[in-house]
Amino acid sequence: MDITNFTESDLARLEVSLRLRDLSEACRQAVAAEETAGPDEPGLQARLRLLWESQVPQLQDAIARHVRIRGGSWSDIAALGALDEQEARERAANPEAPVAGDPVAEAAALDDWYMRHAQLEPLAQFRDPFSRLLSAHPAQEHECLICVKYRGGTLPAYGGYTSPPGGYLLDDGCWRVGHGPTPYWPAGTLLIESHRHFLDHAEMTPHEAATIGPLIQRFVGPLKEAMDAPRVHVFSCMEGAEHFHTWLVPRVGKVNSGRAFIAAPGHCSIREAEDAIARVRAALARAEAVR
Repeated sequence: MDITNFTESDLARLEVSLRLRDLSEACRQAVAAEETAGPDEPGLQARLRLLWESQVPQLQDAIARHVRIRGGSWSDIAALGALDEQEARERAANPEAPVAGDPVAEAAALDDWYMRHAQLEPLAQFRDPFSRLLSAHPAQEHECLICVKYRGGTLPAYGGYTSPPGGYLLDDGCWRVGHGPTPYWPAGTLLIESHRHFLDHAEMTPHEAATIGPLIQRFVGPLKEAMDAPRVHVFSCMEGAEHFHTWLVPRVGKVNSGRAFIAAPGHCSIREAEDAIARVRAALARAEAVR
């Protein structure tokens, strides 16, 4: 984007979005804050005081400026904040949005922040979920989520990791095998991805077609052993990304089976994923030692 193409409306939208981001981050951190302050982290009361005294008023001011610059009346602003019109005029006395730093960089940072935190929201399907809303934004071509991931771009949490928990179990130049994204899958879930960009089995090379079956067979047994799983669900639909990938999901414990399990398989922590990968790696070594 070119900074000279930013309109007043763009800058107002940018300011209110930056304030929303900061408030969102502060709220997220407050949710898990200790009641009392620690040596390095403020406690819950300190965080709540900061929200009440600083960040909420700053957001209110940004909203008032955004409404005014977008053509809203003083009565519109007053209605938003339960104010009278004189109070609204005072709150929005400065119609210019005070955006610190470089607006182009700030817009890109908002794109990155949204994509890192986005889950299965519709906007996560866009590479540039914030900056596409600005007048200054040029049109962008759609990109494959998995290809973006491996070139080091920003992606939503459900896209997985360029360095998965516990490291790759296999990366042979044709296939990658590592743990799936922990917010969406239980411990031990393996994600197989092709290096080459293609959609499905119909587009495989002879080598890819010849190796994907033995690859799945190689991992299912050790995965069952490592996770004490009576079943490993293997499926591939290419809906989240139009790039070939297959899931190996261990069903462990008293959970729904079959399609009900795949609809809500659970989640795990990074540490649980790392521990699971260590067990799978050990089971894989044992299996290959007796071949």
